[in-house]
Amino acid sequence: MTTPERPVNSTSIDDLAALYALDLLEADDLARVDLALAQDETFAQRVSEFQTAAAAIPYSVPAVPMADDLKNRLFQRIAQAPEASDSPLLDLLTRSIDDLKKQAADLVWQPMMGSNAVEIALWQTDEVRREVAFFVRKSEGGLFPNHAHASGEMVLVLTGDFVANGEVYRVGDRATAIAHTAHQPGTQTGCLLFCISSMDDQVLSDERSL
Repeated sequence: MTTPERPVNSTSIDDLAALYALDLLEADDLARVDLALAQDETFAQRVSEFQTAAAAIPYSVPAVPMADDLKNRLFQRIAQAPEASDSPLLDLLTRSIDDLKKQAADLVWQPMMGSNAVEIALWQTDEVRREVAFFVRKSEGGLFPNHAHASGEMVLVLTGDFVANGEVYRVGDRATAIAHTAHQPGTQTGCLLFCISSMDDQVLSDERSL
């Protein structure tokens, strides 16, 4: 065997083989190990053994159930991300549900365009981003007006339930819609929602039964 420029010694062979199998080596060490693989059959065998063991890890580790609050923690992380924190309206999502409900009670409510059974109350606007924070309430089950989103929308359920894309969201849950999409969500029992969306959203049709 031709000795590599930096030989693989007996004290490091297992460490290097394991790190190579896990793809954790730096560029310099990787080049050295690649050379050793071509020249040392024993070392190549150790690497193969570690690669086989590493490949079996996902199948041998017990399944971990998803945390109940994973969705909320994910949305909190998104709201705190640098690209999201630039929007001042998103900071309103950090308020408690009780605070948001109290705020909704102090606003002026009016029928929502496209439905007399749905009411809306405007709270804050961002003219630069053309975003608006508002509350929506519906006293009984049924669909909301079909509408198109000019940009993304965030909905936080304050009371009742909210049904969108076949999923039921309940108090504390957040639902999102991406830009340039249209949908007609609904509620099974009625609800109070806090929403952040675009001023340029468009109502497409009147309310129908759920």
